[in-house]
Formats: sequence, C-alpha cells, structure tokens
Amino acid sequence: MDKAVSYALIKRYSSELGIVELKDLMVVEQGIEIWLNGEPYRKIYCSPIAVDELVIGSLAFDSIINSIEDIKSFNMEAHRVYVSLIRGQESGARKGHEREVGIKVDAQDITRLMKLHLDASDIHKQTGGVHIMSLSQGEKLLVSREDVGRHNAVDKLYGYCLKNRLDCSSMIFLSSGRISSEIIEKIIYMGIKLVVSRATVTNLAQSKAVQAGITLIGFARGERFNIYSHPEGIIAGNCR
Repeated sequence: MDKAVSYALIKRYSSELGIVELKDLMVVEQGIEIWLNGEPYRKIYCSPIAVDELVIGSLAFDSIINSIEDIKSFNMEAHRVYVSLIRGQESGARKGHEREVGIKVDAQDITRLMKLHLDASDIHKQTGGVHIMSLSQGEKLLVSREDVGRHNAVDKLYGYCLKNRLDCSSMIFLSSGRISSEIIEKIIYMGIKLVVSRATVTNLAQSKAVQAGITLIGFARGERFNIYSHPEGIIAGNCR
C-alpha cells in the first residue's frame, strides 16, 4: 500500500510575505475496495496504512465475521482487498461482548497515558490531518493506529485485536477526537469499559456509556479531565 503522507506544492499567504510557493506535507486519503467471496462488498476511504486490520475490524463491526478464524483467505492487490470466508459465515450473526465488571484506573495514569497517546503518531503531530486511537493495558500503550477517519482508526484497533486474538475487556481506549454515539457502540461491542478522549463527548455517547457501564472521559488535557459516566472507575486521592 502507499504511504500515508505526501508532499505537494501549495501557495501560502502571510501579511509579511504576501503569497509564496512552498512544499506542504499532506495526508494521503485513498479508496480501498473490499471484495467478499468474489463479489464487491464496499469501498472505504482511508489512510493506506494497516489496511488489513481496517478490513478485518470493519467486517467484524458489520457482523460479517466474529473472529479471525472466519476468514479463509485474505489478499491485497493494489487498491483492492479480496476476502474469502469460511463456508457458513456472512450470516449476520453478532456475538455479544458486553461485560458487567469494569476496571479501575488511577487518575494520574490517565493523564500519563494520554500524553503517550498523543505522542505516538508522527503523522498526527506533523499534519494534524489524522485521528489517532490507542489501546492500553494500564502501564503503557499496547497499540496505536492513525487514519483520516475516526471510525477507520477504531476498526484498525479492533482488527489488530482480532488478528492477535486479544481480549479487549481489560483495556483502556484512548482517542484524539470526539466520542460520538457510533464510536461508543463500537467500543461496547469490543467489550471496553474505560474510554479517554482529548476532545468532547456527545450527550448520546454519554447516555450509552452510562447504560453500558463504561467510564467515559473527555477533555483529557494536561493534568485535567472530565468524567461523564461511572466515575467509580477512576481512583483519586482527593475524590469528593
């Protein structure tokens, strides 16, 4: 697959220099066609990195597969991905992944992990043109994935977990972008119980997090953050 960034000649205006020509680093967005059992399934516009994980995660969230074992073969050619499923799959059956028991994390670990998360992507730091999503098991980041689309970045994370047969239920989810109801629905399906975002949280995402037993954190910046649901998941010495 192609690189996730490229250079382009642009014009830049400033009051000091007027209009000048220069090279600018741009995020690459590419269309990827998914073919399922020999038939076109859908097209995803994405950052062309970790495409295999994107496709696997997307198929899982679409209820096409339940595990990596449901895939018979997987081939990438140019801007197409060909997936063949084990006979009997593509039934639309969806497994439940909700768990009743949450996890508890120290407040200082949340601020530390968010700093690691935002520092994990050179593309995000250089261009600001991608979202970055990470999973942590508490002490350090397990995996980070970037994409021009928030949903794509989540799909890549889940695809990584499916490929490596990892249980997500004890993990912390970290996001550079806002948490919407659709993002929370994916997180619920993954079985994750603690979500941290640098950005805002929608009211419907908050409502769904309350119902699902998810500790939902937004505006995690510096040494502060807002807790929108299930504050019992955060341990703080001066908790009131």
